[in-house]
Amino acid sequence: MTETRQAEDTRTRILETALDLFHRGSFKGTSINQVVEQAGITKGALFHYFKGKNELGYAVVDECIRSHINETWVEPLATSVDPIADIKAILDHFDEMIAERPEILQLGCPLNNLAQEMSAQDDAFRERLLGLYRIWETALEKAFRAGIEAGSVRSDADPADAAATIVALLEGCIGMIKVNQSREHMSRIDRGLRLFLDFLRP
Repeated sequence: MTETRQAEDTRTRILETALDLFHRGSFKGTSINQVVEQAGITKGALFHYFKGKNELGYAVVDECIRSHINETWVEPLATSVDPIADIKAILDHFDEMIAERPEILQLGCPLNNLAQEMSAQDDAFRERLLGLYRIWETALEKAFRAGIEAGSVRSDADPADAAATIVALLEGCIGMIKVNQSREHMSRIDRGLRLFLDFLRP
């Protein structure tokens, strides 16, 4: 393994470890020592890549969580002409993921968790998190516009309004699921989301 590849792998391991710890606990509740211990590195190695905890947190948002948004929403909807069906397929994937990893019911969404914890505490965090929400909304808006043109979405629907509503509903639902920690409650919310999507049909 080359030194460059090894350095990349070390940096990636630090980011993935930090994301896991932030997700399972919180940003403020996670210490640098915990990241170092769980990643199996030295503190000097961590500070080689990140000047401090905040810079590490920003990189988790900019790289890890953004990658998740791209993989889950942006890429699947990039060529969509039937966003209602495609969003339902993404919801189906969520159902499968939770069936395999039921602890997700307790952990919630990393983006949502950090938005709730850090938006009022650190403006650099808030701006980064807002940027991810805008990327997500833009992907949905583009898909809804394509759906209107293709006739799969009602023509009187406003793509930007529909996109903002979907993101707000999903993030709010994930928060409620985290509080309830119940598959039954998740199924009830899932049915409601699908009814809203059906309302956007012509």
